[in-house]
Amino acid sequence: MMNTLLRAAFALVLLAGPGLVHADDDVKRCTYINVADLPIRYTGQDLVPAVDGTINGTPAVMLVDTGAPQTALTMNGATRRDLGLFMTGRWIEGIGGSSRLYITRLKDFSVGRARSARRMELNVIGSTSFTPAFDAILGAPFLLQMDLELDLRAKRMKFYRPRDCDKTLLLLWKEATVVLPFESSRDSSPNPHFTVMVNGKEMDAVIDSGSHRSVMMLAAAKRAGIDVNGPGAVRMGDVGGVGTDRAAYWIAPVKTVQFGDETIRNVEIGVVDAQGASDTDLLLGQDFLRAHRVLFAMSQEKLYIAYLGGDVFTRGTGLEPWMRAEADAGNADAQYALATIYGKGRGVARDPLQADLWLKMAAERGQPNANLLLGRRQMLAGHLDTAIPQLRRALDQLPADRLGPLWLYIARVGHGEADLARTELEAALKQQKEDDWPAPIADFYLGKTTAAHLLDEAGKEAKLARARTCMAEAYMAEWHDARGEAAEAGALRATVRTNCAPAPGAKPAPAPSPSATPLPTGGAAPSGGVTP
Repeated sequence: MMNTLLRAAFALVLLAGPGLVHADDDVKRCTYINVADLPIRYTGQDLVPAVDGTINGTPAVMLVDTGAPQTALTMNGATRRDLGLFMTGRWIEGIGGSSRLYITRLKDFSVGRARSARRMELNVIGSTSFTPAFDAILGAPFLLQMDLELDLRAKRMKFYRPRDCDKTLLLLWKEATVVLPFESSRDSSPNPHFTVMVNGKEMDAVIDSGSHRSVMMLAAAKRAGIDVNGPGAVRMGDVGGVGTDRAAYWIAPVKTVQFGDETIRNVEIGVVDAQGASDTDLLLGQDFLRAHRVLFAMSQEKLYIAYLGGDVFTRGTGLEPWMRAEADAGNADAQYALATIYGKGRGVARDPLQADLWLKMAAERGQPNANLLLGRRQMLAGHLDTAIPQLRRALDQLPADRLGPLWLYIARVGHGEADLARTELEAALKQQKEDDWPAPIADFYLGKTTAAHLLDEAGKEAKLARARTCMAEAYMAEWHDARGEAAEAGALRATVRTNCAPAPGAKPAPAPSPSATPLPTGGAAPSGGVTP
């Protein structure tokens, strides 16, 4: 039902689309009709490619995600509109494990000039390992109903309808173009699978515009002779996407990556140990798409790929020129990305002054993650008068965030607003349908569970037990502080210092995080792509 309605909506664009493009002068009967041309912008803390649309008549930001097997709403998009959600009994899998799928009913849904003609239903993804700022995910069933040209460098995507072009090469660009046949999809997604050679080994690949960088699955990397513990490989931390788990991520040296006549030599590529099932060896993500223009010629079952120049594969951890250009042009999300890059020293020298400058610029422009982080800092510094409105503004834009409501609760309790704090936190829990971590901390704050039970919940999953226990103890200390119980807070903090200090050479346990969201420069990954 969902895909049928979306196809009906997109048919309206076909009626409105002007213009003919002659793709081949030698084959006069072939015409390539440009039926839609949509601008792409980089949005959210992860600077994902997105387009503007509407949901129930309200402006909406929609991720362009060729790797997603379906079109769906995010929990943040559904919560902001107070949409009623219904259990489906189904799950979706991604890099970060699995998530429940809900369903909601919409009055209308539009992208560009495509508009639904009647009420419709869409799935809602219950949980991700970060809080996406975008409202919806435009998946492959929507994007690939016809031929799609995707050009991230120019920040545009175009839809084409061919007439009598079955045997005509669609050479739309001046750049040399690789033409690859692709296989019929083996699943419900039309995203074409094709063969890429990595170190001389065949890999099943897809182009995934929802993944910030290109990554190989760990098992595929091993087949290509890539040792993530060997010389030149670097453990980069963990990544996430759909699901609340996080997956181990490495950068490893690769001798050759080949598709068609294009060979890329001596590069680094990401390797991920996905926590959910994956039917693909290699995801070619946004780094690949910024170096290539791609035409999904669905009508011919071919991919046209033209190299534009620049690095094809990037670590995604540094300050890339396009990010700085976006920030200088006033993109508040890019300004927040720069703040985090300079603050963490990710690929650049750590520079707290630059980090603070970009963070304040982003917050002044209303970037929610920046306001959330600044509100948290104000709260920890005891400036509750300024912290509370800043946190509240951020959460109005990110109502599905899981840590922000805890911070706002503590700030209000410390400010003598315990009743309002309780009301807001209960409302946040009601909106957040998933019964996942850190929901037990909220239950403790609301008096619905004991400290002992909270620690039991923190220790349930062995691989996450230490980090969650450290986080629970740190958040309990903040709770006692807000209530004026200094002795209890001090004892818990001493426990955290003793039990949560990292071993020499190890990474510290992430508790509590100073930011509610992962580092930017990671693609939102409902498709199974990655975000750090």
